[in-house]
Amino acid sequence: MTSGKVVGLLDGEICLKMRCYKCCLDTRMILTPSDIERISQKTGLKREDFAWFDGKYWRLKNVYGHCIFLDPTTGRCKIYEIRPLGCQAYPVIEKNGICVADYMYCPYAHLLSKKELIKGCRILRKIFKELKEKPPEYPKF
Repeated sequence: MTSGKVVGLLDGEICLKMRCYKCCLDTRMILTPSDIERISQKTGLKREDFAWFDGKYWRLKNVYGHCIFLDPTTGRCKIYEIRPLGCQAYPVIEKNGICVADYMYCPYAHLLSKKELIKGCRILRKIFKELKEKPPEYPKF
C-alpha cells in the first residue's frame, strides 16, 4: 500500500532522486527580510555572511559558483528546512506579471503539477508582498 503522496518538485523529492541542484549554481536568489531574519536566527550567521546587496535586493551569496548553502559533495542544501522562500517556490517564477514554470532553466519543470504551480505562486505572491511589489497573477489554465 502506498502513502498516496505525490512526488514533486516543490518538496525537493524529484531533485534529490535525480541528484539535480542546477538551480543552486550561480544563483541570484532574492532574499526577503523574513528569509534573512530566519536564516540569521537559526544559523547564527550575520546577513553579510550569506547575502549581498545588489542596490535593490539582498541576494544569496555564491561561493565557487554555487549557493553558499549548497554542500557540493552531497548536492544537498545545508539549510533546507529554513531555505529562502524563493527556493521553496522554485521552479515557479514570475514572468511578465504571471506565475510560470521555469522551463528554460529547470530540467524537471515539465514535471510540475498544476497543484504545485499554484502552491509556488502563493509563495511568490508572499515574496512580492513582503518586498512591497505588485504580486504576480495566478496562471490561467
